[in-house]
Amino acid sequence: MIAQMFRSLHPDFQHRWEIYESVLKESLTPETVWLDIGCGKNEMVAKMGKHAKSALGTDIVNDPDRTDAPFLLSDLHSIPLPSGYATLITLRMVVEHLPRGADDLLDICTLLAPGGKLIILTTNKLSPIVLLPSVLPYRVKSWVIQKLFGVREHDIFPTHHRFNTRRLMVRGLSGMTLLQLWHVEEVPLNKPFLALLFGMWFTFVEMPGLKSLRSNLLAVYQKSLRTM
Repeated sequence: MIAQMFRSLHPDFQHRWEIYESVLKESLTPETVWLDIGCGKNEMVAKMGKHAKSALGTDIVNDPDRTDAPFLLSDLHSIPLPSGYATLITLRMVVEHLPRGADDLLDICTLLAPGGKLIILTTNKLSPIVLLPSVLPYRVKSWVIQKLFGVREHDIFPTHHRFNTRRLMVRGLSGMTLLQLWHVEEVPLNKPFLALLFGMWFTFVEMPGLKSLRSNLLAVYQKSLRTM
């Protein structure tokens, strides 16, 4: 209902998940070897894996509600797969938690084949929606996230925001070319009050010059055909 209202006000209104899934689906082909790092419940692999040659989710936590889609329990620095394994790597709400930012991403990119793509959906450090909670003590922020958004405690990790601005993403990663970058917004449609508040925020940042304040960044990179 609320989503329909905002779509009537903004014909191009799209939730971040809608945009992410659209970009992901465009990148999946019958030849794609897809690795979803930080997969959580592994819902994306379960939902979209049929469009790829193979799809594998990996996470440091074995979620009790995880789907039965292919899964590997591993820290991102010790994933037991060969270099150049994947033609597509996705990181959905993971990059903000990487303590070394670009350096951690470069380690991950060793698993990406030359010409392969990297899709990142993460928070925008410069958005007030992200910036204000970041100054709260971790326990307070964790409590707020759980109560407001219904996120489970074991799904909340410390954030570092080492690669979470447009400037840093445009600067990019060695051996990787930035193909596309969007500012996208979160609207928690399952909670009417929050949906209304975030929808009002979406309306505000639709004004000229303010889209850079949206709370999320979505980027697509491609690895050089030369090995790194």
